[in-house]
Amino acid sequence: MGPIEKFFSSVYTVESDHNFEPLSVRTMSNHKKMTELVVHKGNIEQELAKLKINKSPGPDELHPRVLYESREIICPLCLIYNKSLSLGLLPSEWKSAEVTAIYKKGSKCDRGNYRSVNLTSVCCRILEQLIRDRMMEYLLGNRLISDKRYGFISGRSTSLQLLHMLDKWLII
Repeated sequence: MGPIEKFFSSVYTVESDHNFEPLSVRTMSNHKKMTELVVHKGNIEQELAKLKINKSPGPDELHPRVLYESREIICPLCLIYNKSLSLGLLPSEWKSAEVTAIYKKGSKCDRGNYRSVNLTSVCCRILEQLIRDRMMEYLLGNRLISDKRYGFISGRSTSLQLLHMLDKWLII
């Protein structure tokens, strides 16, 4: 591992598992189980339609523009996704990433003024998005995410959380 890789790995923290209150068995028994995720052609078409076609391809060199333009005939991708989900395996090419450093600000000689960027397979990112959407739908639908949670949830933002807290503080 080179000096830049060592630096970037040194700035990350490992969070303790003891900071979170586990969900009780009684709480979990009130909710239905999440059904198996089956990816349909329409799901893929929706995600491909949102692609930014001027972005770089991942290590598999499959350009986002190619995926965007062929979104209506991308049935093989549907088969790959569903097979991957049923086997619990990803194609090995999807597990690799091209890592590069992007300059932020300050002295260009200080490696702390760079951030790492991982360029991964566009196909894998689409599958990740489909899984994330399904999980969030399940978690929110079964009220398994606290109402106090605002970041990274559709319709909620950290700004809205600040306004909510300000409102609470002013009432007291």
